[in-house]
Amino acid sequence: MKPRYPVVILLFFGLVFFSGTQKAMANKLKIGYIEFPPFTYTEAGGKPSGILIDLANKVFHDAGYEFEAFSYPVRRLASYIGSGDLDVWMGLKTLPEFTGKAYIGDAIIAELVLRAYTKGKKTPILVKEDLIGKSIIVLRGYSYGGWITFIEDPKNNINHIKANKHEAAFNMLKADRADFLLDYKEPSDMALQKIRINDLEYNQISALPCYFVVSRANPKGQDIIKKLEKSHEKLKKEGALNPLSTQQ
Repeated sequence: MKPRYPVVILLFFGLVFFSGTQKAMANKLKIGYIEFPPFTYTEAGGKPSGILIDLANKVFHDAGYEFEAFSYPVRRLASYIGSGDLDVWMGLKTLPEFTGKAYIGDAIIAELVLRAYTKGKKTPILVKEDLIGKSIIVLRGYSYGGWITFIEDPKNNINHIKANKHEAAFNMLKADRADFLLDYKEPSDMALQKIRINDLEYNQISALPCYFVVSRANPKGQDIIKKLEKSHEKLKKEGALNPLSTQQ
C-alpha cells in the first residue's frame, strides 16, 4: 500500500493557497475615478495617475488593502458605487446616486476650488441664485457641489451649455457663447496653458471638500471606510501625504 502522506501534504498546501487567495481577494478593492487632471486621470500607457491616485497608493497600502482603479464618466461611476460594481470613490459626496447607497467618510482628503470665469468685468457669481437669467457653460457630468440641479431647473431661467472638455469650455467662453463658465481651478489652469483669453476674469465661489465614499453593497463597507480614514489621519500627521491633496 502506497503512503498517503504526499496526498495529505498537497491537500494542506492547496487549502493554504486557497485561503490566502480568498484573503487577497477580500482585501482588493475597486476604485472608480474620472478624467479630472491633475487629481485623477489616465496616462498615455493606460496607467491611472494624479494627486488622488498617489494618495490612494499610500493610504490603501497602509490600511492593508490593494486596489484596481477604473476610469468612468461620473454618472456611470456613481451608479456603479450604488450597485457595488465599484467599492470606493474619492471625491464629492453630493452625487444623488449616493443617497442611501454609500457610506460617506468624515475626513476631508482634498478640496476642489470652484470658480466662475467670464470675459471682462461682470458682477461676480457668489451664490447659485446669481445665475438666474444668465447664460453659463458647464462641464458635462459635473454636479458642482449640487449646483447643477439648480442650473438645470427650468424655473430659474438659466441658459446652460454643456461642454465635454475643459479646453472646449474655455473656447466657448472665448467665442462669447455664454456669460460665464463654471469650472474648477486645477483643470482650468491646465486648459489655460493652451488657450489665451486676454480679458479673462474669475472669482472663487467655494472650496468643495472631497471624501472617501464606499459602497453600501460591500458587506465590509463601514470597516473599510474606518480603516481608510484611520490610515489617512496617521499618514497626514506623519507628513507623508502630498499637501495639495490634504487641504483643509
